[in-house]
Amino acid sequence: MLPFVVFVLFAVSMAGVTGYMVVSSEFALAKGNSDGAEALTVARAGIERFVAEQLGTMPDTVSYALSDGVAVVTARKVLSQDSLSDLYYVKSEATVTDRLAPDVPARRIVGAYATHRRRPIPHYATVMIGADRIDVGNGGAAHGRDYHNLPDCSGGGASRITGVIARATVTEGDGNDIQGSPQWETWSGGWSAMLDSIRVRWDVLTDPHFPVEFENTMPNFATLPSDSFPVIRYTGWMGTGAVGRGVLIVDGVFDPWSSFSWDGIILAGHVDDIVQGEIDGILVGGLNGPNMYSTIDFRTDANYHSCFVYAANESLSYLELMPNTIHEVF
Repeated sequence: MLPFVVFVLFAVSMAGVTGYMVVSSEFALAKGNSDGAEALTVARAGIERFVAEQLGTMPDTVSYALSDGVAVVTARKVLSQDSLSDLYYVKSEATVTDRLAPDVPARRIVGAYATHRRRPIPHYATVMIGADRIDVGNGGAAHGRDYHNLPDCSGGGASRITGVIARATVTEGDGNDIQGSPQWETWSGGWSAMLDSIRVRWDVLTDPHFPVEFENTMPNFATLPSDSFPVIRYTGWMGTGAVGRGVLIVDGVFDPWSSFSWDGIILAGHVDDIVQGEIDGILVGGLNGPNMYSTIDFRTDANYHSCFVYAANESLSYLELMPNTIHEVF
C-alpha cells in the first residue's frame, strides 16, 4: 500500500511540475511576442518622430525614450536628387526590456526612405504677400537683383528674381522702386496656391508644440557664431525694432518699427503696412491667408540677398517620408 501511495504522490508532483513548465513556457512565449510587438511599435514611432521634428541641421543619431522602450534613429545620405534635395535612408532600432529578463531585451529594426528638403523655400520674389494690392513707393523699394553679386557663398551671385508678387495689383512710385525679373507679378491662384508653391510647413512651424530655437524672444546675436541663422518664432502681433538674422516666423501680424533690420527670411501670417525698417533677404506674408489687410503700403527697403536667404533657408530644412517605404529590417 505504501509504495502505491508514494507512486501516486510522485505522479501528482510530476504532473504539477510539467504543468508549471508548460504554463511558464507559454507565458514566456506570449511575453516575448508582446515585447516584440511593442519594440516594433517603438521603432516605427522613432522614425515618425525623427521625421516630424527634424528642422535645420541633420543629426546623425538621435535616441528617444518611447513607452517602455528606446528607439535609436540614424540617418544616412544616399544620394543628391537635385540642387535642393537629397535622398536619405532612416533606420530606427528599438529595444524593449523585460524586467524579468533584463539581459535579453526584445529588439526590432525599421527602415524608411525620406527626401531631405535642404532649402525648401524657392526664391520667387523679394516681397511676396497674399494681399490684393501692394503699393511700393514713398522711400520704399523692393529689389529682386542680388545685392551679394559675388560667388563667395552658397547661392552668391544669383540671377534676378521678381521684385514683388501680390494677388491682383502692384504699383510703384517713382518708377525705380521695384526692380527684378520681372519687376512684379500677380498670383492668380490666391493665397492657398502661394502657400502650396513655397512648400513651407506653415502649420508645423506655427504649432506651439513644435520646437524652435527661440520663442517670443530675440537671441543675443553677439554670442552666436557669425554663420548662425537661427529660427525665431513670435506669437500674435509683432511690432519690433529688432536687428538680427535668420528665419523670423510671425504667426500673427508683422508690423516692424523704423530701427528694424533683418538678414534672411521673414514668414508672416499677416502683414500690416510696412513703412519702416530694412530687409536684406525675402519676405513672405499672408500665410494665414488671405492677408487681413487687402492693401499694403510698402515703404521700407527690401533687397534680395542670396547669401542670407540660402543660409536662413537651410535652417528650415526638413525631412519628408517617401510613401510606402517603411519596412522592417531583419
